Amino acid sequence: MSRFTVVWSRSAKARLAELWLDNPAIRREITEAADQIDRALAHAPEMIGMSVTSRSRLAVHPPLSVLFLMSENDRQVRVIYIKFWDD
Repeated sequence: MSRFTVVWSRSAKARLAELWLDNPAIRREITEAADQIDRALAHAPEMIGMSVTSRSRLAVHPPLSVLFLMSENDRQVRVIYIKFWDD
């Protein structure tokens, strides 16, 4: 099975940077969670998180949660929103 290309929207990247800058005590955890989310989405996005709509899913990897869209035909996953998982 071929991998998916993971693309983060401009707003998701900006929000991730904001979360990282505003939370120096947990920067390592934020970085590790974002990296693990990225790897999981590249491998098997249909198995990650829970379905929100027919194309979107919500995945939680503390301290982060992400909303993403999956396109099986294009083999692409687009992260469109990110926040702290308990917000």
